Amino acid sequence: MQNRFQRLWYVIIVGSLFCFPFHRVRAQYPVVDVPAVREEIREAKFDSTRARLYCKLGWALRYSNHLESEQLADKVIFISDSTRDFLRMADAYKIKGFARVIDQDLFEAQNMYKKGIAFAQKAKSPADEAHILSLTAGMYQDKGDFDKAIFYYLEGLVVAKKSEDPVMMATLANNLAEAYSDAGRPIQFTLPYYQEALKYETALENWQYVAMIYANIAQDYLEAGNRSEAERSTVEAIQFLYKSQERSYLFGTVSSTIGQVYLGLHKYAKAEKYLSQGYDVLDNIGTKDNKLIPLSSLARMFYEVNNLEKAEQTAEHLLVLARNYKTKLFLRDGYKVLSDIARQRKQPERALQYFELYKNWNDSLYNERRDKSIENVESRLQLNLKELGIKYEVEKKMLENQQLKQSNIGLQNKSLVAIILSILFLVMGLVLLSANRAKGKRNLLLENQKLIIEKQSQEKDTLIREINHRVKNNLQVISSLLNLQANSLQDSKATEALRDSYERIKAISLIHQKLYGFEETASIPLKEYILALFSDLKMVYAATNIDLICNTEPENVSLDVESAVPLGLILNEIITNALKYAYPEKRAGILHIHFRELANETYALEVKDDGVGLPENFDPELSASLGFRIIRELSRQLAGTYQYSSDATGTLFRLSFPNNSSRKLIS
Repeated sequence: MQNRFQRLWYVIIVGSLFCFPFHRVRAQYPVVDVPAVREEIREAKFDSTRARLYCKLGWALRYSNHLESEQLADKVIFISDSTRDFLRMADAYKIKGFARVIDQDLFEAQNMYKKGIAFAQKAKSPADEAHILSLTAGMYQDKGDFDKAIFYYLEGLVVAKKSEDPVMMATLANNLAEAYSDAGRPIQFTLPYYQEALKYETALENWQYVAMIYANIAQDYLEAGNRSEAERSTVEAIQFLYKSQERSYLFGTVSSTIGQVYLGLHKYAKAEKYLSQGYDVLDNIGTKDNKLIPLSSLARMFYEVNNLEKAEQTAEHLLVLARNYKTKLFLRDGYKVLSDIARQRKQPERALQYFELYKNWNDSLYNERRDKSIENVESRLQLNLKELGIKYEVEKKMLENQQLKQSNIGLQNKSLVAIILSILFLVMGLVLLSANRAKGKRNLLLENQKLIIEKQSQEKDTLIREINHRVKNNLQVISSLLNLQANSLQDSKATEALRDSYERIKAISLIHQKLYGFEETASIPLKEYILALFSDLKMVYAATNIDLICNTEPENVSLDVESAVPLGLILNEIITNALKYAYPEKRAGILHIHFRELANETYALEVKDDGVGLPENFDPELSASLGFRIIRELSRQLAGTYQYSSDATGTLFRLSFPNNSSRKLIS
């Protein structure tokens, strides 16, 4: 029963964004011996030496004491301005920009970074220029503006390759891959950048950086649903992480990433080990926002293993730190866990109170990203209009110059032959000009039509995504109401009926969740949907003894929505029956699901369990059970045929049905 409540409120509160997305790690920097640098400053005899050491110390203190860090940068500017030491000036403005980022003053941070880039260019130091471009990109990436982040990472990677600095090239390649991943690009797109970064870091034997890249690859594989590759990359990350004994910022963040992957793989003991290790290291070295990453994941992990007391303590601690650092993302995560815990403890009023707080922060994050998307579209439109205006003025001037030149030639030629030739040339010019104008008008018309079509297509995609988002949320609210009603009833049959209805609605909701989460808004990746549905039902019925083997042919087969919804409900009924009745007394078992796309425009589904089988003389066609009635009616809706077979070795369900196009012809 507790697992059912836990899963219900997990589904309700997910909303339009994933509750606990991966928080990625970007490349960091070597640890500095702060006391030793302070001693060097006291012994320094020249201003140039002090300026260099001020920069080194200021950068080392950027997390632990950013106010002193900025004061040191101001000293560098005072010293270096008179000596025209452009390289030190670039370092100083880099430090000041970072301090402004920590204070959440992004406008001033951008100004500082721009000055730093300008001084790096004057110093002819592409490595420093690339470094500041990377920091600028990271600032936008942290705030969810992935278009700007990608722009600055790309620019930084071009500059880094000019410098031939392998460390900076590796850093930019890794960070660019992460930004593309955060922007929703698939792993096939990001993997080449990760591999480029691995090439540089492996050659330099920077093992913790190599571990960081493998951990990021593992995250991308896990998000793509490839659990085996995710675990393999995680093992690689662990091996390289411990090649160095240094417990640096990078060690802590990579440990946190490994813990997040193991949490996604539901390997909780390993997840706790690496998340706790990451938090301890980051806390000891005095980082701020970054230590919230493992803390947030630990709160979620404790909840998933049903350790509600530790989950509550961790979530409360997360909220305190998130308020101090003004971090919306982790405020949202903390209230999510507390709402789940209250629901698990059957405290509906408290659960709904936390849910409202979660929803407010979640909506705030969603609106920020939506506004940034609108700003990007508007800025691009303004840029296109500006370019069209410039092009028109240039063509107009060229035409005027051509006409003036022809007029001058006509005035200079006084002979009859020259006049005749001028007339002929003028006629030809007019013909060509007329043809060119006509062609230009056609091209302009086609270009305008193309822009209109593209805009309408984008608006349509946005509308479809929003509709799926709204439908999913409404279904989740209905599920919540059904569950709350079930909690208030004393009749066990009525309670079970309401909760079965809740599971059916959730099966439909999961389809709309998948539509909202993928670029393709017209089809559902079937294997991923089946795995998610089974995972939900397995947790609801506490069927930890049952495993799933799911195969689809082809591997990446997708279904349209009109087929996916009835098929999802059929699968929900079959899997539910197997988990509830096929394995009494917690028997272990394996459920096989095989889906094929046949050559004759039809699909074939087989679901086989190795349980106790159906009761003797049981006929599904004659059964009055609501579940079997749903299966019969939805099979007819799909224009399909189905059959059951059952013996002591288990139950086999087969269904074949035509694709959507063929069904429309049949109807």
